[in-house]
Amino acid sequence: MSGSIAVTGAKGFAGGHLLARLGARAISLDADVTDIDALTKAVAAASAESVVHLAAASSAGASWTDVGEAWRVNALGTVNLLDAVQSHAPDARVLLISTGDVYGQADELPTPETAPFRPTSPYAASKAAAELAADQFARAGSDVVVARAFQHEGPGRDERFAVGSWAAQIARAEEAGRGTVLVGDLSPRRDITDVRDVVRAYEALLDPSVPAGPYNVASGHAVQMREVLEILVSLASCPIEIEEDPSRFRASEVTELSGDPSKLRAATGWAPTIPLGQTLADALDAARAAVAERMASA
Repeated sequence: MSGSIAVTGAKGFAGGHLLARLGARAISLDADVTDIDALTKAVAAASAESVVHLAAASSAGASWTDVGEAWRVNALGTVNLLDAVQSHAPDARVLLISTGDVYGQADELPTPETAPFRPTSPYAASKAAAELAADQFARAGSDVVVARAFQHEGPGRDERFAVGSWAAQIARAEEAGRGTVLVGDLSPRRDITDVRDVVRAYEALLDPSVPAGPYNVASGHAVQMREVLEILVSLASCPIEIEEDPSRFRASEVTELSGDPSKLRAATGWAPTIPLGQTLADALDAARAAVAERMASA
Protein backbone atom coordinates (compact mmCIF):
# COMPACT_ATOMS: atom_id res chain seq x y z
CA MET A 1 0.00 0.00 0.00
CA SER A 2 1.26 3.48 -0.88
CA GLY A 3 -1.08 5.83 1.01
CA SER A 4 -0.25 7.83 4.11
CA ILE A 5 -0.31 6.09 7.50
CA ALA A 6 -1.01 8.04 10.68
CA VAL A 7 0.62 6.66 13.83
CA THR A 8 -0.24 7.42 17.45
CA GLY A 9 2.49 6.69 19.98
CA ALA A 10 5.10 7.25 17.28
CA LYS A 11 7.72 8.31 19.83
CA GLY A 12 7.53 5.04 21.76
CA PHE A 13 9.58 1.87 21.44
CA ALA A 14 7.62 0.14 18.67
CA GLY A 15 6.54 3.48 17.23
CA GLY A 16 10.09 4.51 16.43
CA HIS A 17 10.77 1.23 14.65
CA LEU A 18 7.47 1.46 12.75
CA LEU A 19 8.23 4.99 11.55
CA ALA A 20 11.66 3.83 10.38
CA ARG A 21 10.00 1.07 8.36
CA LEU A 22 7.21 3.20 6.88
CA GLY A 23 9.47 6.10 5.94
CA ALA A 24 7.78 8.97 4.12
CA ARG A 25 4.37 7.29 4.30
CA ALA A 26 4.20 7.83 8.08
CA ILE A 27 2.48 10.76 9.77
CA SER A 28 3.04 11.10 13.51
CA LEU A 29 -0.17 11.90 15.41
CA ASP A 30 1.28 13.66 18.45
CA ALA A 31 -2.02 14.69 20.07
CA ASP A 32 -2.84 13.38 23.54
CA VAL A 33 -5.29 10.52 22.95
CA THR A 34 -7.17 11.45 26.13
CA ASP A 35 -7.86 14.93 24.68
CA ILE A 36 -10.70 14.25 22.25
CA ASP A 37 -10.67 17.75 20.72
CA ALA A 38 -6.93 17.78 20.00
CA LEU A 39 -7.01 14.21 18.73
CA THR A 40 -9.97 14.87 16.44
CA LYS A 41 -8.20 17.88 14.91
CA ALA A 42 -5.03 15.82 14.36
CA VAL A 43 -6.92 12.96 12.69
CA ALA A 44 -8.82 15.37 10.44
CA ALA A 45 -5.62 17.19 9.46
CA ALA A 46 -3.73 13.96 8.71
CA SER A 47 -6.37 12.72 6.23
CA ALA A 48 -4.57 9.36 6.24
CA GLU A 49 -5.46 6.18 4.40
CA SER A 50 -4.88 4.14 7.56
CA VAL A 51 -4.16 4.68 11.25
CA VAL A 52 -1.96 2.65 13.59
CA HIS A 53 -2.96 3.13 17.22
CA LEU A 54 0.17 2.48 19.29
CA ALA A 55 -0.27 5.13 21.99
CA ALA A 56 -0.65 3.34 25.32
CA ALA A 57 0.24 3.13 28.96
CA SER A 58 2.21 0.02 28.09
CA SER A 59 3.81 -1.24 31.31
CA ALA A 60 1.85 -3.97 33.08
CA GLY A 61 3.88 -3.40 36.24
CA ALA A 62 3.38 0.37 36.27
CA SER A 63 -0.35 -0.05 35.68
CA TRP A 64 -0.73 -1.27 39.28
CA THR A 65 0.57 2.05 40.63
CA ASP A 66 -1.67 4.22 38.43
CA VAL A 67 -4.71 2.17 37.51
CA GLY A 68 -6.68 5.20 36.38
CA GLU A 69 -3.99 6.23 33.91
CA ALA A 70 -4.00 2.78 32.31
CA TRP A 71 -7.75 2.94 31.79
CA ARG A 72 -7.77 6.56 30.59
CA VAL A 73 -5.05 6.04 28.00
CA ASN A 74 -5.71 2.48 26.89
CA ALA A 75 -9.50 2.29 26.99
CA LEU A 76 -10.78 5.87 26.73
CA GLY A 77 -7.91 6.85 24.43
CA THR A 78 -8.87 4.07 22.04
CA VAL A 79 -12.53 5.13 22.06
CA ASN A 80 -11.46 8.70 21.32
CA LEU A 81 -9.27 7.59 18.42
CA LEU A 82 -11.93 5.34 16.90
CA ASP A 83 -14.55 8.07 17.25
CA ALA A 84 -12.29 10.63 15.57
CA VAL A 85 -11.52 8.27 12.69
CA GLN A 86 -15.17 7.34 12.26
CA SER A 87 -16.08 11.03 12.01
CA HIS A 88 -13.20 12.40 9.93
CA ALA A 89 -11.61 9.45 8.10
CA PRO A 90 -14.43 6.90 7.82
CA ASP A 91 -12.75 4.91 5.05
CA ALA A 92 -9.43 4.54 6.88
CA ARG A 93 -8.33 1.18 8.24
CA VAL A 94 -7.47 1.32 11.94
CA LEU A 95 -4.85 -1.05 13.31
CA LEU A 96 -5.33 -1.28 17.07
CA ILE A 97 -2.23 -2.55 18.84
CA SER A 98 -3.37 -4.79 21.68
CA THR A 99 -1.41 -7.37 23.67
CA GLY A 100 -1.13 -11.08 24.27
CA ASP A 101 -1.55 -10.23 27.95
CA VAL A 102 -5.32 -10.14 27.40
CA TYR A 103 -5.30 -13.96 27.46
CA GLY A 104 -3.75 -14.23 30.93
CA GLN A 105 -3.10 -17.82 31.99
CA ALA A 106 -4.63 -19.51 28.96
CA ASP A 107 -5.74 -23.13 28.85
CA GLU A 108 -4.25 -23.63 25.38
CA LEU A 109 -0.63 -22.88 24.49
CA PRO A 110 0.27 -21.48 22.04
CA THR A 111 -2.96 -19.53 22.42
CA PRO A 112 -5.29 -18.90 19.44
CA GLU A 113 -7.30 -15.75 18.89
CA THR A 114 -10.48 -17.59 19.88
CA ALA A 115 -9.32 -17.99 23.50
CA PRO A 116 -11.24 -16.00 26.15
CA PHE A 117 -9.84 -12.89 27.81
CA ARG A 118 -8.42 -13.47 31.30
CA PRO A 119 -6.47 -10.27 32.03
CA THR A 120 -4.46 -10.24 35.26
CA SER A 121 -3.31 -6.59 35.39
CA PRO A 122 -4.93 -3.18 34.90
CA TYR A 123 -2.85 -2.89 31.72
CA ALA A 124 -4.22 -6.12 30.26
CA ALA A 125 -7.78 -5.39 31.40
CA SER A 126 -7.74 -1.92 29.86
CA LYS A 127 -6.40 -3.38 26.61
CA ALA A 128 -9.19 -5.97 26.60
CA ALA A 129 -11.68 -3.13 27.06
CA ALA A 130 -10.08 -1.29 24.12
CA GLU A 131 -10.66 -4.37 21.99
CA LEU A 132 -14.32 -4.48 23.02
CA ALA A 133 -14.65 -0.85 21.96
CA ALA A 134 -12.98 -1.65 18.64
CA ASP A 135 -15.42 -4.49 18.08
CA GLN A 136 -18.33 -2.13 18.71
CA PHE A 137 -17.00 0.38 16.17
CA ALA A 138 -16.40 -2.42 13.67
CA ARG A 139 -20.02 -3.51 14.00
CA ALA A 140 -20.99 0.07 13.19
CA GLY A 141 -18.99 -0.05 9.97
CA SER A 142 -15.42 0.94 10.88
CA ASP A 143 -12.56 -1.05 9.33
CA VAL A 144 -10.64 -2.24 12.40
CA VAL A 145 -7.94 -4.87 12.62
CA VAL A 146 -6.35 -5.82 15.96
CA ALA A 147 -2.75 -6.91 16.52
CA ARG A 148 -2.37 -8.84 19.77
CA ALA A 149 1.35 -8.35 20.11
CA PHE A 150 3.19 -10.66 22.48
CA GLN A 151 6.47 -9.60 24.08
CA HIS A 152 8.79 -7.88 21.64
CA GLU A 153 12.33 -6.70 22.25
CA GLY A 154 15.18 -5.02 20.44
CA PRO A 155 17.15 -1.77 20.31
CA GLY A 156 15.63 1.05 22.34
CA ARG A 157 13.60 -0.85 24.93
CA ASP A 158 13.41 1.28 28.08
CA GLU A 159 14.17 0.28 31.66
CA ARG A 160 10.56 -0.18 32.76
CA PHE A 161 10.75 -3.56 31.05
CA ALA A 162 12.92 -6.51 32.05
CA VAL A 163 15.11 -6.82 28.96
CA GLY A 164 15.61 -3.06 28.71
CA SER A 165 16.52 -2.91 32.40
CA TRP A 166 18.94 -5.83 32.19
CA ALA A 167 20.65 -4.45 29.09
CA ALA A 168 21.07 -1.02 30.69
CA GLN A 169 22.41 -2.50 33.93
CA ILE A 170 24.94 -4.60 32.01
CA ALA A 171 26.02 -1.60 29.93
CA ARG A 172 26.62 0.45 33.09
CA ALA A 173 28.49 -2.46 34.68
CA GLU A 174 30.77 -2.69 31.65
CA GLU A 175 31.71 0.96 32.08
CA ALA A 176 32.60 0.24 35.72
CA GLY A 177 34.44 -3.01 34.96
CA ARG A 178 32.00 -5.22 36.87
CA GLY A 179 28.53 -5.00 38.39
CA THR A 180 25.30 -6.53 39.60
CA VAL A 181 22.07 -6.99 37.66
CA LEU A 182 18.92 -6.73 39.79
CA VAL A 183 16.16 -9.07 38.64
CA GLY A 184 12.62 -10.15 39.47
CA ASP A 185 11.02 -13.55 38.90
CA LEU A 186 12.96 -15.40 36.20
CA SER A 187 10.67 -18.44 36.00
CA PRO A 188 7.92 -17.13 33.65
CA ARG A 189 8.05 -18.19 30.02
CA ARG A 190 7.40 -15.61 27.33
CA ASP A 191 6.91 -15.61 23.57
CA ILE A 192 9.50 -13.06 22.40
CA THR A 193 9.75 -11.59 18.91
CA ASP A 194 12.09 -8.91 17.60
CA VAL A 195 10.40 -5.51 17.41
CA ARG A 196 11.61 -5.13 13.81
CA ASP A 197 9.73 -8.29 12.87
CA VAL A 198 6.70 -7.07 14.81
CA VAL A 199 6.45 -3.80 12.87
CA ARG A 200 6.64 -5.82 9.64
CA ALA A 201 3.51 -7.60 10.85
CA TYR A 202 1.84 -4.28 11.59
CA GLU A 203 2.58 -3.07 8.08
CA ALA A 204 1.19 -6.29 6.60
CA LEU A 205 -2.04 -5.96 8.57
CA LEU A 206 -2.68 -2.54 7.04
CA ASP A 207 -3.24 -4.14 3.64
CA PRO A 208 -6.99 -3.77 2.95
CA SER A 209 -7.06 -7.28 1.49
CA VAL A 210 -6.37 -8.70 4.98
CA PRO A 211 -9.68 -9.46 6.72
CA ALA A 212 -10.53 -7.36 9.76
CA GLY A 213 -10.41 -8.89 13.22
CA PRO A 214 -7.78 -9.95 15.77
CA TYR A 215 -4.36 -11.45 14.94
CA ASN A 216 -1.68 -12.73 17.28
CA VAL A 217 1.76 -11.27 16.54
CA ALA A 218 3.98 -13.91 18.07
CA SER A 219 6.51 -16.62 17.32
CA GLY A 220 4.53 -19.49 18.81
CA HIS A 221 7.44 -20.48 21.05
CA ALA A 222 8.02 -19.47 24.67
CA VAL A 223 11.39 -19.12 26.40
CA GLN A 224 12.05 -18.84 30.12
CA MET A 225 13.14 -15.37 31.19
CA ARG A 226 16.08 -16.93 33.02
CA GLU A 227 17.43 -18.06 29.64
CA VAL A 228 16.95 -14.56 28.23
CA LEU A 229 19.02 -13.14 31.08
CA GLU A 230 21.70 -15.79 30.61
CA ILE A 231 22.07 -14.84 26.95
CA LEU A 232 22.48 -11.17 27.83
CA VAL A 233 24.99 -11.91 30.58
CA SER A 234 26.98 -14.10 28.19
CA LEU A 235 27.35 -11.06 25.92
CA ALA A 236 28.77 -8.86 28.69
CA SER A 237 32.42 -7.84 28.55
CA CYS A 238 32.86 -7.88 32.34
CA PRO A 239 31.92 -10.06 35.34
CA ILE A 240 28.21 -9.81 36.19
CA GLU A 241 26.50 -10.86 39.43
CA ILE A 242 22.77 -11.58 39.60
CA GLU A 243 20.70 -10.44 42.58
CA GLU A 244 16.98 -10.82 43.20
CA ASP A 245 15.15 -7.58 43.95
CA PRO A 246 11.81 -8.15 45.75
CA SER A 247 10.42 -4.90 44.33
CA ARG A 248 10.69 -6.36 40.83
CA PHE A 249 8.37 -9.30 41.55
CA ARG A 250 4.71 -9.09 40.47
CA ALA A 251 1.80 -10.27 42.59
CA SER A 252 -0.06 -11.89 39.68
CA GLU A 253 2.58 -13.16 37.28
CA VAL A 254 1.34 -15.35 34.42
CA THR A 255 3.57 -18.42 34.22
CA GLU A 256 3.51 -18.67 30.42
CA LEU A 257 2.35 -16.51 27.53
CA SER A 258 2.64 -17.87 24.01
CA GLY A 259 0.62 -16.96 20.94
CA ASP A 260 -0.40 -19.04 17.95
CA PRO A 261 0.59 -16.97 14.88
CA SER A 262 -0.97 -19.27 12.27
CA LYS A 263 -3.88 -16.91 11.48
CA LEU A 264 -1.49 -14.03 10.79
CA ARG A 265 0.76 -16.25 8.71
CA ALA A 266 -2.16 -17.50 6.62
CA ALA A 267 -3.49 -13.98 6.01
CA THR A 268 -0.20 -12.22 5.25
CA GLY A 269 2.62 -14.75 4.91
CA TRP A 270 4.39 -13.10 7.86
CA ALA A 271 6.87 -15.01 9.98
CA PRO A 272 9.58 -13.77 12.34
CA THR A 273 13.10 -13.81 10.88
CA ILE A 274 15.43 -12.37 13.54
CA PRO A 275 16.72 -14.91 16.12
CA LEU A 276 16.50 -14.13 19.83
CA GLY A 277 20.28 -14.00 20.22
CA GLN A 278 20.54 -11.25 17.61
CA THR A 279 17.65 -9.35 19.17
CA LEU A 280 19.34 -9.36 22.57
CA ALA A 281 22.77 -8.49 21.16
CA ASP A 282 21.29 -5.49 19.36
CA ALA A 283 19.38 -4.43 22.49
CA LEU A 284 22.60 -4.54 24.51
CA ASP A 285 24.52 -2.60 21.84
CA ALA A 286 21.83 0.10 21.92
CA ALA A 287 22.05 0.25 25.72
CA ARG A 288 25.84 0.59 25.49
CA ALA A 289 25.46 3.45 23.03
CA ALA A 290 22.96 5.19 25.33
CA VAL A 291 25.30 4.87 28.34
CA ALA A 292 28.25 6.18 26.32
CA GLU A 293 26.19 9.14 25.12
CA ARG A 294 25.12 10.03 28.66
CA MET A 295 28.70 9.82 29.91
CA ALA A 296 29.96 11.99 27.05
CA SER A 297 27.42 14.69 27.82
CA ALA A 298 27.93 14.59 31.61
